[in-house]
Amino acid sequence: MYTPLTGQVALVTGASRGLGRAAALEFAAAGAYVIVTARSTRGHSTQATLPQTSVDDTLDALRAAGGRGEAHACDHTDAAQVEQLMLALRARHGRLDVLVNNAWGGHDPVNEGARGREVWEEPPEQLRNMLLGGAYSDHLTTLLALRHFEGAVGRVLCTTWHTEEPPGWLPYEVSKAAKNRFVYVLGHKLRGRAISVIGVAPGWMRTELMETHHTPEELAGQTETPHYAARGLVALAADPDALQHSGRVLDVGELADLYGITDLDGSQPQWWRRSRKGGT
Repeated sequence: MYTPLTGQVALVTGASRGLGRAAALEFAAAGAYVIVTARSTRGHSTQATLPQTSVDDTLDALRAAGGRGEAHACDHTDAAQVEQLMLALRARHGRLDVLVNNAWGGHDPVNEGARGREVWEEPPEQLRNMLLGGAYSDHLTTLLALRHFEGAVGRVLCTTWHTEEPPGWLPYEVSKAAKNRFVYVLGHKLRGRAISVIGVAPGWMRTELMETHHTPEELAGQTETPHYAARGLVALAADPDALQHSGRVLDVGELADLYGITDLDGSQPQWWRRSRKGGT
């Protein structure tokens, strides 16, 4: 088995389900020691309407597949919790080779179904929660990781979304634009330290959330499993020349072209590439 990340330490946030869980499993399969975090712990889920998976379940699955790692409960919008996490990791490991910023709280149950038919009907707190659970979470976690590991983090990978043309849901688009600008600016600031900061934009993933809110007919066609983007994250982490992509947001289809990654069924979905035909 090819394990290009053997000996490396990777932190994957938001790893209780979806892309975070898939990333944890794929990084472990590539040989990394994987630290997984999430707010949802066994018996205490933040998403009551979704399957009750937790960060503890992810660790169990990772170990059952032969991987190595550990799990921590952490709300990545809480500076004190992130600070304690970084102190614990520095004391135990002394290094952090890869940080995968995947934590997301923008679809917490309190906001479900709150979309307005007109933009002025949107709940004002929707954007606040999406910014906190997205760009702010990435910002806080990355800065504290760099501080406690003295800037010696080799890769910062942020899961995100390409903003659409024509644009979609207002608060979602604005929150993802903030994440994408974070990748661009931080990549510029850290280039001199040879630290890659790269965004990865999946296509239409068949996550637990998507399967709850969409019919099988809506999900048919060019959808993908979370493992497709997760394998792209691993490929970037293992690429010695990844610095050339720093500051950019790469679609998972671009990563398939670059690295030859495939989804679990061997396919290479190009959902985003098809969806933006006719856009700018």
